[in-house]
Amino acid sequence: MLRIRGGSGLGDSLYLRAAVEHFVKSEQQVIAFSDWPEVFIDSGAKVEPFTRMKINLVAHYTMGKKNPATTQWQDVCASARIPQIPLSITWNCRNPSLVQELRGKAAGRPLVLVHGGRTPMGRTDGFGKALLPQASAFENVLAEFRDCYTVRVGKGVDAYPLPVSLDLNGSTSVSDLIDLGQACDGVIGQCSLAVPLAEVFDKPAIFVWAASGMAHGQVPYIRQITPSKVLSKPSSAFVMDNWSSQQIQEEARAFRVVQ
Repeated sequence: MLRIRGGSGLGDSLYLRAAVEHFVKSEQQVIAFSDWPEVFIDSGAKVEPFTRMKINLVAHYTMGKKNPATTQWQDVCASARIPQIPLSITWNCRNPSLVQELRGKAAGRPLVLVHGGRTPMGRTDGFGKALLPQASAFENVLAEFRDCYTVRVGKGVDAYPLPVSLDLNGSTSVSDLIDLGQACDGVIGQCSLAVPLAEVFDKPAIFVWAASGMAHGQVPYIRQITPSKVLSKPSSAFVMDNWSSQQIQEEARAFRVVQ
């Protein structure tokens, strides 16, 4: 019996699910240790609460953080001792009525999820606060998506408001969130669970990165959280929050043209 865990976060469990599916396809019996059991619906794995005890395999990226030549997903694969398989999951929509409702409200416009403007990592001790992008950078990106139906998702206290079409903060389940990740036309986010949520479904995504995090000299863990490390798919792009408004808007506009 394979007893496998990732990190403790929701995004970590999305990476873990991709690894779990690989093992299940190899006809292995798998127990995934996660506090987000909805992520593993129909995965073929048994799910038990997250623990670091009596684990025989870890699928996490922390061991590779110091290596700038690999991406976060490549580090997960190396940790799990699996080939560099595509970052993807299979998923059957659990709440089609929610998707239909939002498509109806979008009225033919692209449906774009927005996840950001919140304390990184859900920490209350201030660790990681340097990863929070400036609100103005988010606003500049969103200005280039004004013709879309933008839906803010996630949970937690907003650090600042964002001009979106609909705010669903705190009102969706985990499986609802994954449904929307699969159904949406694109994602706008910060470094967070939005990265694997977009990438497991190959969704076009643009992320607002905090320059202060990459200059956080006293904390290497934070400084190592860079776009080239975290983003694993060509469908993912980024802007830096210390770029000029014009540069951010031009990058967002170019991203939309390419996609």
